[in-house]
Amino acid sequence: MKTDHRPFDAPLAEKIRVRMADTEVTIAITEQFLFRNFSLATLSHLTHVQKDARPLGIGSDRSGKRCFSSTETQRNAVCSPTLSGSRRSLTGGMMSSADRVATFSTDDIPEHHRDEFIRDFYGRIQMRLDITPHLDAPLRFSARTLILPEMSLSKGSVSPMVWERNSGLMADGNDDIILSWNKGGYCFTMPGRGDFSTEPGTAAIFPMDRRYSVASEDSQWTVALQFKRSLLAPLVKNLDDVRPDSLGRTLPAHRLLFDYLWSLLHMEGPETLAPLASRHITDLLAVSFGGMEAYTHPPGVRAARLAGIKQHIAQNLTDPGLNAGQISRKFRISERYVRQLFAEEGTSFSDYVNGERLAYIHSCLTDRRQLLRRIADIAFEVGFTEPSTFYRQFRLRYGMTPTKVRALTEKDDNG
Repeated sequence: MKTDHRPFDAPLAEKIRVRMADTEVTIAITEQFLFRNFSLATLSHLTHVQKDARPLGIGSDRSGKRCFSSTETQRNAVCSPTLSGSRRSLTGGMMSSADRVATFSTDDIPEHHRDEFIRDFYGRIQMRLDITPHLDAPLRFSARTLILPEMSLSKGSVSPMVWERNSGLMADGNDDIILSWNKGGYCFTMPGRGDFSTEPGTAAIFPMDRRYSVASEDSQWTVALQFKRSLLAPLVKNLDDVRPDSLGRTLPAHRLLFDYLWSLLHMEGPETLAPLASRHITDLLAVSFGGMEAYTHPPGVRAARLAGIKQHIAQNLTDPGLNAGQISRKFRISERYVRQLFAEEGTSFSDYVNGERLAYIHSCLTDRRQLLRRIADIAFEVGFTEPSTFYRQFRLRYGMTPTKVRALTEKDDNG
């Protein structure tokens, strides 16, 4: 596959031409429209169309808002010249007002490419989700997105479809959180947490660092807020414990959050107040999530999880693959949650495992039945491949070298 990079009509954009055998597709990509998580490597997901097909473009309409267009209308879809005015950032405050609004409609996509484009471009590349039709309905999508510092807010209408965040897509390392309201509600599954459903018009919480599958049947309107986890993590204790179906419309804070987002989506020129709006939303999120203490796991559940993890560590000290990722898969929780459990005890996962391995070695050295075993073999058994590192850490923990501990054991045995 050959990829050529050529300048587009505006800064911060590139025309990428992908050739593969007798197929090619030309797409103009703007940084503002794709938000984050985009890299040229992800072009491999694009559906390649025949040469005689009309290529697709992304640009600005006459009002300066992002849009898709085919070759037939591409002459009217030129990126706004205001892009060159200053350095833009997806999360910073230097983007122009026009660059903060993106629109997308499947009506702008040639019908014979529509499904593939929604799946590959909008789904896998932009949203980082696998999209499939639900109830045999053709894929239809129309949305308007407001890009704010550290978050994006969208309102749209979509056909019945299934959204899936799978292990392959999670390799992007994105740990954002999506909060989504839907006219007909959602039915969704999160491996390790169970099956959930939300009432019509209420929200569901979808963390991007977890696998999930979501089905919607009535999405005449849907509102989605995607924000960086780092905004909320310092403000909400045990963020990962919040049930994904907990944010309804009954509590005042929940209603206030939704009403504020709805007003932003329907007011004139909200993008001019982007930094202020982002701060307001962050505060409302903190209050809304923080008002869910009754839905989070109580301390007893966290203690039981930690005890189970420690037991697993004790039984697998000699496993070279013992790490936070293995624990995450075993107990069906996120790696962040694993590390958080140990941090609450004033240590870290790696320090705890290292300490347990040193304790195992110490117990072997003081076991008279193992006096003939080489110290290096015992250390290697539990993952210490560098002798100098092992001896240094052992001495720091026990105040003497492994050889000295072994010598004292032999002396007691002979005495």
